[in-house]
Amino acid sequence: MKITSIEAVPFTIPYHHPIVAASGVLNSAEHVLVRVHTDEGLVGIGEASSRSFVYGESQTSIVAAIQQWLEPALLGADPLAVEDLYEKTSWLIANNTTRGAIDVALHDLRGKVTGMPSWRLLGGVSTPIRVTRILTMGEAEEAADEARRAVAESGISSFKVKVGTGLRSDVARIAAVREAVGDQATIYVDANHGWRAEEAIRALTAMADYGLDLVEEPSPAEDMIGRQRLAQHVPVTVMADESAPTVADAARELTSGSARALSIKTTRTGFTESARLVAVAGALGARTLLGTQADSMVGTAASLAFGSAFRQVACEPGELDYFNVFTDHLVTDQLVVKEGVLIPSELPGIGVGIDEDKLRHYRIDNR
Repeated sequence: MKITSIEAVPFTIPYHHPIVAASGVLNSAEHVLVRVHTDEGLVGIGEASSRSFVYGESQTSIVAAIQQWLEPALLGADPLAVEDLYEKTSWLIANNTTRGAIDVALHDLRGKVTGMPSWRLLGGVSTPIRVTRILTMGEAEEAADEARRAVAESGISSFKVKVGTGLRSDVARIAAVREAVGDQATIYVDANHGWRAEEAIRALTAMADYGLDLVEEPSPAEDMIGRQRLAQHVPVTVMADESAPTVADAARELTSGSARALSIKTTRTGFTESARLVAVAGALGARTLLGTQADSMVGTAASLAFGSAFRQVACEPGELDYFNVFTDHLVTDQLVVKEGVLIPSELPGIGVGIDEDKLRHYRIDNR
């Protein structure tokens, strides 16, 4: 079997409402569907999410990187040699989600070749994963109402609250969500680098009574001294996300004491490097949670399949229902959160197919 082409289809799906974070605002999903075609007719799929204000990648740059560099480098290669192919693309720096999407597509293809789900090929079992709902960064009662609906409609018991707008409003938002969901629910916060280290210490100390499980990216990644001081002075575990997009970055964050947990995003690091991140975190006694790159159901299915294969990931809640803000979906078999969990698919690969009519409707390249 050989790779005959790599297809990159940019598509845009509107959100029900804008997604606001300290680092920027998203109004729609501007993603790229990646399909690896073979001479035997089997096709693997993955998704690249464009987050220009975080990683610098856009739909245009993702498509260009695939067409100009990655497809020519991989044509004629054995698609099952995922480790070798990942190394062959490692020279292309600052294109994390592009490489990650191709890696996921190759793993999806392995599943289709063998007839097995990706979680089984990764050596795992079909472990259900508790779902985290990411709440809007709005007024305190708005966030609380969203949390109540998530509990009532889907049984969700884990919540990530966006913060970084101001100490009083941030604390009020956390207090309202905690009151809405009760003492047993998991709550963690994400500042998207929105606080200075000293501000983060004050804010997290003020939030201590609300039982926070984690704080994600509380301060700028380049302030290494401030991050170390912060981690030593707050009563909550710090989780690295954008500050640890590679194994080397993760090792630095964990060994320096700047973080004690990693956000694993398969849309950013594929399955190959994500597995290495899990191994590094496990060796250093750190936690690993599934994050989201604003994933559609395609990226979510991949994340779910990956996470369920690793016990230290599957025992944590994962950000697996970001797709609830999408107004439509490309997959033929849609994911549904029931009793607060998602169950990995038994279908080959990552377990989703593409609705070609929907793809034609939402693609933006007029092909």
